[in-house]
Amino acid sequence: MVNHPSLEIQILAYFEDIVFSIGYPNLEILYTSPSIQTLTGYDSQYFLDNKQSWQKFIFNEDRNLIKRALNSIRKFQKFRLRFRILTKNNQIKFIECKGRLIQNQTDNTNRVDGIVTDISDLLPLENLFLDESVDTKHLLFENNIIFNGTQDSMFLIELVEPDQYLIRRINQAYEKSTGITQTMVQGKTPIELLGEEVGNVVINNFKRAIQSKETITYEESFAMPAGTKIWITELTPVEIDGKFKYIVGSSKDITEQKLAENALKEYNERYALILEVSSDGWFDWDLVNNTVIYSRRWWLEFGNDEKPENVPIGYWQSLIHPDDADWVKEFLENILTSQRETFEFTFQMKKRKGNYVHVLSKCYIQRDSSGNKIRLLGSNTDLTETKKIEYTLRHAKELAEAANIAKGNFLANMSHEIRTPLNGIIGFTELLLSSSLLDEQKEYLKNISLSGKSLLELVNQILDFSKIDSGKLEFESINTHLEDLVHSTVDLFKVSAASKGIDLQLHIDSSLPKYVSLDPLRIRQILSNLIGNAIKFTHEGSVKVSVIKKESLGDFVTIEFIVSDTGIGIDLNSHSRLFASFSQADTSITRKYGGTGLGLTITNELLLKMNSKLNINSKLGEGSKFSFELSLEEKYSGDNVSSIFVENPTQTIETEFGQIPNFYYDLLIVEDNDLNRRLLSKLLQKKYPNINLRYAIDGVEALAQFQLKKPDLIIMDLQMPIMDGYTATIEIRKLEKEQNKKTPVIALTAGAYYTVKDTAMESGMDDFLTKPISAHYLYQTIEKWLTSSSM
Repeated sequence: MVNHPSLEIQILAYFEDIVFSIGYPNLEILYTSPSIQTLTGYDSQYFLDNKQSWQKFIFNEDRNLIKRALNSIRKFQKFRLRFRILTKNNQIKFIECKGRLIQNQTDNTNRVDGIVTDISDLLPLENLFLDESVDTKHLLFENNIIFNGTQDSMFLIELVEPDQYLIRRINQAYEKSTGITQTMVQGKTPIELLGEEVGNVVINNFKRAIQSKETITYEESFAMPAGTKIWITELTPVEIDGKFKYIVGSSKDITEQKLAENALKEYNERYALILEVSSDGWFDWDLVNNTVIYSRRWWLEFGNDEKPENVPIGYWQSLIHPDDADWVKEFLENILTSQRETFEFTFQMKKRKGNYVHVLSKCYIQRDSSGNKIRLLGSNTDLTETKKIEYTLRHAKELAEAANIAKGNFLANMSHEIRTPLNGIIGFTELLLSSSLLDEQKEYLKNISLSGKSLLELVNQILDFSKIDSGKLEFESINTHLEDLVHSTVDLFKVSAASKGIDLQLHIDSSLPKYVSLDPLRIRQILSNLIGNAIKFTHEGSVKVSVIKKESLGDFVTIEFIVSDTGIGIDLNSHSRLFASFSQADTSITRKYGGTGLGLTITNELLLKMNSKLNINSKLGEGSKFSFELSLEEKYSGDNVSSIFVENPTQTIETEFGQIPNFYYDLLIVEDNDLNRRLLSKLLQKKYPNINLRYAIDGVEALAQFQLKKPDLIIMDLQMPIMDGYTATIEIRKLEKEQNKKTPVIALTAGAYYTVKDTAMESGMDDFLTKPISAHYLYQTIEKWLTSSSM
């Protein structure tokens, strides 16, 4: 037995015809659909249990037809025949049986699959012609089968007299499709059946068929009991004895087809409308005939007065801008020889008005069943507005970049201008502090020095912010002793915390790695900002710094840094303003505590560039907690802070100015600012009373002095009129090419900006000092480059 899915069985259960499968040549039943019970009175299982019993149901006089069927199968692998059967209740039925020979490839067996149709109802005229000849009866029998066996709706119209049409007969398909029966229509006119309005339309079609004397075809639609449908109708006039007396009609229900066509038409119209709206039209290039069809929108934009159909491709090529013509041609040739299906490209094309516009073409290549390219379809989009926006944005970007450069230059210049007077203030203050003064006078000078250094710190913060904002800030990775870094940073604030009576605490997790890879300068800067703020905004209580190990993953460890205080706290509504540039939580804080409002902004930006962020937990009046986490690579060796940073000197002012009399070197000071020249002279002569100093106010004088007598060391300002320090150094190095000894050149500038030091070193300078000048660093640098056995 052949296995069939349950769904197929359900379908076949409602199928009036019988589907069967029978073995060949043994003629044993393999399968029969459930509808066999309606035909014979026996269910499918009966025939499966009695595999050859089906032959007993065939009427005795018709059993010889089996041989005819077998001969047809052997010769044509198919058969078709009509015969009678005797049902379970002894009723004779006429059936039509047809089938085809099927070979099973898996086991090389054969079977016959087919369909059995009950045609008993199609033979109502049989008894009327019992006395007629066999040929006549057979002819009428077959005509009745054809008339009622077709799926098309058939009808017969008789022309009784001019303009008098009677409906004689309709077939079963017509009854099923319209809901009209034979008894309802027989002998009636179209007007009697359909009403005058619709009936006259039908009669006019009948007249056209008679007048044309041949088959006519048309579509029609009108209401029927089974519903309104759309028909395609054929009317064929029939001539008898030289006159057209009958019309044979055939109508096919095309409702679903029409609905599908209308839906497709609506879809195509909608798609075409969308395409037209979203672009400057579409084109269809026939690659075989090299002609193009253009849409209405495309032709309105780029066409001429001719019709946009089957236009030679040369017309499109003539529209391309001369600057683009060659590369567009080469581009398309390469595309058409490739295997790509879709592509897009932008070029300039001339519009109907004569102006050129940038056009974006999106294209699709269609191939036939053999893979040959036959069509190239695409759409155009005018990019004029897009190009305008691009130009505007590009121009705005250039202006913004220029403004950013101007801002950087402004900050660099402001730094120079601010640091120059600061150099005098702080430098001469240190000189005065080393002289004989009353205690009250020294207290005043210390306050002046402290104010100058506070101003210097503000300048440094603005410069740091500028570096971050311009993206020029760079990070180093140095293997650093972590605990030493944190300890030394906290130690910087012990004095300021003690002066306010604040308990400064430090907790370091014992499980922390000894060495990690980080940028010690930036970590110190971040911690210093947080600790400095905590001490600033805490009047009593404590400030606690904690460093905790969170987790380890391979060679990397996650470390949390926490700075908490018992200070004034922050209002929850003010948290969002903390990271805004030049902003603080409350404007009154600026008035009371001072500051630029950049500290937390710089801190958070630095952390963001380290793939971290600053977390805040604070309540007004209850203190604050600032924390951040860093994922750092653990190392097994590294540097201590003392070897990374040049720590602030611990000597007293008096120690700094202890004289070294055996210092007889010749120094050239190149400085355009008179105050700075005098300050440098005082600082050097205070420490080295026997030093020989010469001066130049610009690079040109410096070259003259150098050629007159080569100095032992040059202190070179960078920004000077006529010739700056960079150029002067380059020229000095050129003069030294033929000499064996190189003169040390120390840069001295107020422009402590991110590019200044690199540029100075590139020009040939040996070291770098910034203004305000520190006496300690000045002496340390000079003695570094001028070592003598006499010292």
